[in-house]
Amino acid sequence: MRTRVGKIIAAAATGFVAVVFIATPGAAKTNLLYILDASNSMWGHVGKQTKIDTAKSVLQGSVSSLPKGVTPALMVYGHRQKNDCGDVQLVAPFGSTSPKAIAGLVKNITPRGKTPIAAALKQAGRAFEDRLEENNSVLLISDGIETCGGDPCAVAAELTKRGINLRVNVVGFDVDAKARAQLQCIARAGKGQYFDARNANDFKVAIAEVQKQVEKPAPPPPPLAPKKPEAPKLYFADDFDGTSLAPHWQVINPDEDNYLVENGALTIVAPDGTPLAQPDGPNILRLEKPVPKGDWQITARVVLEPRYMGEAFRIGIGREDGRGIYSSVYFNTTNYARTELTLVGEKISGAKGKNARFDRMIYYVDSRNLQGRSAFFARNIAAIQLRLTKKGRKYVASVRLEPRPGAKAPPNGKWIEVQKLSSLKTPGDAFYISFGGSASDYLPDHGEGAVQIDWVKIERP
Repeated sequence: MRTRVGKIIAAAATGFVAVVFIATPGAAKTNLLYILDASNSMWGHVGKQTKIDTAKSVLQGSVSSLPKGVTPALMVYGHRQKNDCGDVQLVAPFGSTSPKAIAGLVKNITPRGKTPIAAALKQAGRAFEDRLEENNSVLLISDGIETCGGDPCAVAAELTKRGINLRVNVVGFDVDAKARAQLQCIARAGKGQYFDARNANDFKVAIAEVQKQVEKPAPPPPPLAPKKPEAPKLYFADDFDGTSLAPHWQVINPDEDNYLVENGALTIVAPDGTPLAQPDGPNILRLEKPVPKGDWQITARVVLEPRYMGEAFRIGIGREDGRGIYSSVYFNTTNYARTELTLVGEKISGAKGKNARFDRMIYYVDSRNLQGRSAFFARNIAAIQLRLTKKGRKYVASVRLEPRPGAKAPPNGKWIEVQKLSSLKTPGDAFYISFGGSASDYLPDHGEGAVQIDWVKIERP
């Protein structure tokens, strides 16, 4: 049963925002991650004091008054660069310094940049990856809404589905209607509660209410449940924050005009007729980190933007000449009125071997209007998660379509897979990602499509 964090503080106009993630109680240890907004707008005033001075005072007081059983950490954004949406820094990780030292770090922070709330929430989720069984909370102090094009509401919803057991509570300090709407969305998506504050004193009261909730002792543990399988261990992850690709990626056949890292995603554009496979395709990503031994699974979350209804996205393990085992999803236009979204598991062998392929139609739309088909997919499918899993000598391709809220024809959101492929030897020496495709003869015109890669991760059992 969830407990409420006190009374809702009265409605207001523009300014501070505090978002609080509170874990389901029951764990022995308690951790609290503070996130401080140091964007340039924090120089604004509320009453006679700047917002940054009020935030520092509240935060220093909160950290200093934490009981010994609570382990704090500090994250800051917007404090180093003026226009860098990737300026998010975990200044003091859990256990790295004392509450007194964290309060000192807060004192020296100077606002400079933008407000990447979505990127900060993503990193907040990662900060607890090795503390999932503990009592975890996040307190975000900000003076407004997202300014880097991210979707913090969607990030909050995703975090609640990742097994972190977080509840999102939001405190808005002197916010306008637009900010309040986004903050209320974050609270709803995160299965939490929204709080409004009109002035600095109300804001302090709200934070105090939140801190009381964090400090409450855990209730007696529930009866033992059947032991769940251990969560996979993260081997590699990239959520494409910042403004350029990380050095662990090599771009094969780079076409710099057709790929871009911004707003927490890697966008690739590919015209009709773009080869999907190495070595011929442009902008193929090769991960320089070695392929792990044993079993693993690689997953990518993407948003496909179909325009000529022949776009294809692929991940897998292979070699530069194209050999390997891959998982793909592509738009297949079978006649003048039908386009199908198809999952493919494929093994590409050398000259002496034989190729193998399994495919499965997972979604479709019937319409003689090309733009209507594209719009239909966009209205109903929010994102696609594509996966390739290795277990022993078996490889399986699978996909999950994330339904868009309010969709009239939503996918079921379940994982779908095709038959297993076999390889007695390792089929490749690196992980590859590629995007391309070819329009069907049934389509009246051609063009170019795009894909936004939200994140990629490799996990081991």
